[in-house]
Amino acid sequence: MARKTKEDAQETREGILDAAEDCLLESGVARTSLEAIATRAGVTRGAVYWHFNNKAEVVDAVINRVSVPFFHGLERVSRADGTTPLRDLREMLRSSFSNLANTPRVRSVIEVIELRCEVPAEGDAVSKLRKAGMRKTHARILAAFERAATLGQLRPGMVPERCARSLHFVIHGALRMYLLDPEHINLKQDGLAAIDLVLRAVASDPTQLD
Repeated sequence: MARKTKEDAQETREGILDAAEDCLLESGVARTSLEAIATRAGVTRGAVYWHFNNKAEVVDAVINRVSVPFFHGLERVSRADGTTPLRDLREMLRSSFSNLANTPRVRSVIEVIELRCEVPAEGDAVSKLRKAGMRKTHARILAAFERAATLGQLRPGMVPERCARSLHFVIHGALRMYLLDPEHINLKQDGLAAIDLVLRAVASDPTQLD
């Protein structure tokens, strides 16, 4: 019975997050209320508060459902014992772009983050979550470039910090352009081509990316 209750609670939580994702995509963060999420999920506001203290926690949980695998991938490519960090980073980003383009849920959540995440009236909690995610992404990309520098896989004069920042700019720009015009932008092809321009420009031997 206890196991069934736990499973029911988890099912309710996932249903709330599904509903929240739909509401956030339709109305944006600022105009989405917990009451609207509860109504869409077919539960009471009390049920929402049982799982989440406030809207910022709901948004965080929605984002985490798709961002956790992404960050796990970045963790792998930035590990200290990696021997091909630039190639691993390229492959991880290729896989992430493909997943985003092919998976409606992932695309919806990224659209919420990039295009529907106005600063809410109750404060800047959601904005802080976005900033933390950006900084975490940069830190992992930087670690990959620092590992490449240690292995002599960057061209002379290439500074890991600048390499990481440049690549991060390209990733972010590719995502926004795709979300704004998905019919015209092929994320898997155009996005990867842009990433390759950066990586091949800084790699001591561009063939290491193949």
